[in-house]
Amino acid sequence: MAKNPKPDMLINLFDELIETQAVLETRVYKDHLMRLGMKESKAEILCDLIDPERRGEVTRSDVCVALKCWPNQQAILKDINVLETDMPAMKRNSIIHLILESKLQNKTKKGALDKVKEQLDQIYGPSWNCYIAEKNYWFVCSHRPGSNLAFTYKGYVYGIYQTFGA
Repeated sequence: MAKNPKPDMLINLFDELIETQAVLETRVYKDHLMRLGMKESKAEILCDLIDPERRGEVTRSDVCVALKCWPNQQAILKDINVLETDMPAMKRNSIIHLILESKLQNKTKKGALDKVKEQLDQIYGPSWNCYIAEKNYWFVCSHRPGSNLAFTYKGYVYGIYQTFGA
């Protein structure tokens, strides 16, 4: 995660976590922020901003109001063409954002891939694989259900999947 993540990324993270429920415990959001690489002190400050009354749970609206950001779709996602996926939508968006952010921060494909794998393993558990290919290449593989994603962005094909060994 970037040192200063953009508000729309933080809201997408929240959306991913509540994809199956209406509210989220504040501590769960804080824990996930730290798993993404945010320091505990910064995650605590952010959660205090989002849940100032310390109710112990937050809604998407709470996150949007605190961050003064009400996104519909992240701008970075508009040029994405998803080729194949079996992931829930918000998880997919979070992972695409993570991949593209890593690509922008690293000069080499290998550096970007190493960072993506490290972050995926840290956030979603072990045994993630990823690739970047030029042009119109991608492949089909056996993978853990709900973990496959291949998409194109600016002339490259990006893919990730989690193997069964996890």
